[in-house]
Amino acid sequence: MKMKKAFPDEYRFFPRTFIMPGEASEFRNQFTDRHGRAINRRKTFIVKPDNLAQGRGIYLSRNCEKIIEQCTNEGGGWVVQDYLASPHTIEDLKYDLRIYVLLYGLNPLRIYIHEQGLARFATEPYEKPRPNNLDNIYCHLTNYAINKMNDNFKQNNKAAKEEDDYGGYDEEESDDCEEEEEEGHKRSMFAILKILYS
Repeated sequence: MKMKKAFPDEYRFFPRTFIMPGEASEFRNQFTDRHGRAINRRKTFIVKPDNLAQGRGIYLSRNCEKIIEQCTNEGGGWVVQDYLASPHTIEDLKYDLRIYVLLYGLNPLRIYIHEQGLARFATEPYEKPRPNNLDNIYCHLTNYAINKMNDNFKQNNKAAKEEDDYGGYDEEESDDCEEEEEEGHKRSMFAILKILYS
């Protein structure tokens, strides 16, 4: 958040983010005009607890007061972000990228990016958020731990690495053809780049 404030032009890609409950007033202000009157906004937010992993506790909401109340009453810290309603999709599925970076030094700045990462896919076709689909975690979330529970989940046994239940990785070697890397709900960065460049 400090980087976005310091370099607003460079961080335009980053969704507006609130750390709750500390920034509850700032969060609420976007739903009122300068006279304090309520503004009816149909914005969707993604709410994430900062002390859980694997998609647990994450939800989408359009209810400002419900978000503030939950973030205040349940304790702990929460991250509330504008939900990006038009993400890039592949095969109509939302996905995220895991790119591994090593910060080797600050002065001079030396950063290494691993040549291989992975993509995690949702398991149901993406639809823009509407009141009747905000609870569809298989459409909106890309967490492997969540999506592997969906009947639509397709395991990719040829991906370079498999995420275990704790967010770590077990090596899985494969000498078979690369075609199988292009299938499934977890794919190698190589497979994604091949799709993007085609």
